[in-house]
Amino acid sequence: MKFLLELVHTLGGLARTWGLVGVFGLTLFDGSLLWLLPGINDIVLISFVIAKRTLGWAVIAVVVATCGSVLGAMASYRIGHRGGANLLRKRFPPKLLVRVEEWTNRLGAIPVGVAAVMPPPFPYAPFVVSAGVMNVPKTRFRVFVGIGRGIRYSLEAVLALYLGRHLLHRLDSFYLAALEPALVLIAVVLVVWGVYRLQFSRRDSTPGRWLQ
Repeated sequence: MKFLLELVHTLGGLARTWGLVGVFGLTLFDGSLLWLLPGINDIVLISFVIAKRTLGWAVIAVVVATCGSVLGAMASYRIGHRGGANLLRKRFPPKLLVRVEEWTNRLGAIPVGVAAVMPPPFPYAPFVVSAGVMNVPKTRFRVFVGIGRGIRYSLEAVLALYLGRHLLHRLDSFYLAALEPALVLIAVVLVVWGVYRLQFSRRDSTPGRWLQ
């Protein structure tokens, strides 16, 4: 916990120094299999919003962070598309990958959007890379990543505006506190999925199986 608090203070200083450049730069690593510190992008976003403490800057930060996450996710998507199955097998347990494959096969980009809403330690990267491995349509992939991360970052920005530095000081309980509203937001994503399925009954391409 001491390490986490020190990390929070360090990232808070970087957020104030680098500003939106830091927010955008760190979110570019979002969804990467090489990123060993999940949640860092959230801490930097929260620190930036707390430092500015205005609604306008909060909205801009959410947009910048969401764009960075979409671009970062697209990079991981391309890695998956070019042969990321072996990399996934090395990094994640088979049971998790089987679930990811089944959900992606049935729902396409929807699981990525749901994973994008959930806070750490929920595994996000395997959904992103698997979407590339299984040829999920790029447009739908980008849309659902943007929706999921946009919802999550918006929630964090609102909490940062209202709670201020108390949010960072109680970061040990932040993800537990965010879990319940995150589940509600997942329901919103599923509603979006229902509308999406009604409007687009046919996929542009059908994901294939890759674990065999």
